[in-house]
Amino acid sequence: MKVKNWFVIIISLILLISVCVFAFNKTNKKEAENQKIPVLMYHHLLKENDKKENGVFKDKETILSVEQFEKQMKYLNDKGYKTITMKEFEEYMKNKGELSEKSVLITFDDSSKTNYTYAYPILKKYKMKATAFVVTSRLTDKEEVFDPKKIQPLSKQEINKMKDVFEFGSYTHDLFKLSKNGEAYLVSQPDSVVKEDLSMSKTILKTDYFAYPFGEYNEKSISLLNGIKFNLAFTNNQGYANRTNKLMEIKRFPISPEVDMKKFSEVLSGIYKVPEK
Repeated sequence: MKVKNWFVIIISLILLISVCVFAFNKTNKKEAENQKIPVLMYHHLLKENDKKENGVFKDKETILSVEQFEKQMKYLNDKGYKTITMKEFEEYMKNKGELSEKSVLITFDDSSKTNYTYAYPILKKYKMKATAFVVTSRLTDKEEVFDPKKIQPLSKQEINKMKDVFEFGSYTHDLFKLSKNGEAYLVSQPDSVVKEDLSMSKTILKTDYFAYPFGEYNEKSISLLNGIKFNLAFTNNQGYANRTNKLMEIKRFPISPEVDMKKFSEVLSGIYKVPEK
């Protein structure tokens, strides 16, 4: 009789432990799916005085001051945030890996010489990683002398020098243009033209990652990217990235001069509420 009672107790304990483990795993899975990953989107950097003195650049939302950028990177460093690589992000999105709670992905669109002149040394100083999306047809064979009065392309040599901090994704080969009616070439050009362009960019950079120029895309764009075996594509749509996102429509947060430290910290901590359109 006693043996039977012990048997019942042991079976009951095993069942209880199994239920607890199942509930724990289910909770962890749900938390991982709901984890908010801030993907920050930058463009160009200029020193505050250089920006103020340039009538064209002064009010441009895509040009952030070097001083503001450094303040943001120092904040990331001081608060213990970890900048992740594209591979780490991809594995998380595909349920093949996990990310720490304070993970952030830094991206730069339309890579310019300011990425090398200003962003690169600041990121290196704080031991951070970033991804720059490059228009490959604009890469120069020789380095230009930096001129703050204009937006200059990166050189091939500069890209090689930056590889300890930056990895490079595609921003098309030569489709970073608008048609006469204001449509991005990516969505307005014939499929054959777009496919050839994307294939060339992917081959040059040896990348699996893409960002949509001007933030414009459609089902045709997505289909072509999938056909060429791009793994992830980034939009200009504001919001957090998580496992509920479509892999070819990942959201980001544009970091413009209007983003103060309060908003910046809210975005990073996952409490920022994206305004409804």
